[in-house]
Amino acid sequence: MGRRLRRNWLSTVAMAATLASVWLAGVVPARADEDLAEGTILVADRKLKDQNFVQTVVLIVTYDDRGAVGLVLNRQSDIPISELLAGVKDARNRKDTAFSGGPVEPKSVLALLRTHEGPRGAQHVAGEIWAILDQDLLEDALKAHTGSDQLRFYVGYAGWGPGQLETELEAGAWRVIRGSADTVFDAKPDSLWDRVVRNLDVTLAKLLNVGRTPPSARDPLVAP
Repeated sequence: MGRRLRRNWLSTVAMAATLASVWLAGVVPARADEDLAEGTILVADRKLKDQNFVQTVVLIVTYDDRGAVGLVLNRQSDIPISELLAGVKDARNRKDTAFSGGPVEPKSVLALLRTHEGPRGAQHVAGEIWAILDQDLLEDALKAHTGSDQLRFYVGYAGWGPGQLETELEAGAWRVIRGSADTVFDAKPDSLWDRVVRNLDVTLAKLLNVGRTPPSARDPLVAP
């Protein structure tokens, strides 16, 4: 699983560009809050119409001149880990389910691990976030009895070809925020998008009000 996936991880980005294309209607372009990079998080705009990504929160795992690869963080499936990794001894007692990471290679299995120092061979994404693309590393993480608050599994992933994600950002499809392990391993993923969007709206409203003088503090009108 892992060795084949490692080879295919970026080779399928070009194909993913057609699967992950986003078409919007009436969206006002906006500048991103953060620069695109590995570890940043995409938050779908309310007007994003693509069913693959509507109301999604996506972690960028790989970003370079060949494109971008990400994992959808807030679409938990009903596939038990014990079933997904049938035959892996230490997966038998897992009670959690996998996440739908995106429309590309839906039969592939990836994992994100939260730890200060990742295992040798894991891909460092940002901060305490590590991506596991190798089956042996995945089995080692399971042997450590790491819970779902620190180890999550994803079937499939999202992908963009060179320049495609940037075009979608310019069209207003996504808002970009700084990534954090708290967001990636949020305890209530089903409501993650709604909470993040509301917080972004509040922050934007505060920024727009900076510099505005409250009516009560304005100079009083002077009678002629």
